[in-house]
Amino acid sequence: MNIEMRQSPEDFSLVAEALKSLAAKTLKVGLPPSKGEGLLFVLAIQEHGSPVNRIPARPVVRPALYSAEVRSEMAEAMLGAVEATWNGDEAGATAGLEAAGKAGADGIRAYIDKGVSPPNSPITVSGGWMRNRVSGKPVHIPGKGASRPLIDSGALYNAFDFEIDEG
Repeated sequence: MNIEMRQSPEDFSLVAEALKSLAAKTLKVGLPPSKGEGLLFVLAIQEHGSPVNRIPARPVVRPALYSAEVRSEMAEAMLGAVEATWNGDEAGATAGLEAAGKAGADGIRAYIDKGVSPPNSPITVSGGWMRNRVSGKPVHIPGKGASRPLIDSGALYNAFDFEIDEG
């Protein structure tokens, strides 16, 4: 493969500068640390599960971002960022990165909307009594009222976002 550039040396230096700028940026998609440690903890429990608390693993970030549809959308937006960078348009490059980040965050929410297995247990949905593992005393569990895993108050669901770090 041969690449031929027909630009003046000044134009090439602008392109090289723009490529360095793009290479220094990092796109992070999922649950940014700025959303708070509490939500990061909740996401970690959901992603890996908690046998002690009888919470099964329900990974959502990696499977959502690895789906062919989301990867394709993100790749297309990233290609737009690279093309804008090649043309010396730094604002267009940032817009491309933002579009890729938005596609990733929306893909995670769409994955959750489709339904995440396993479903909630009957006691989670309806509520009821169960024994505390440590004390052995009965404890009343209020029901969630819905059988859709990962969607309760919407705090975690709505927190999925992206950040662009300027390296």
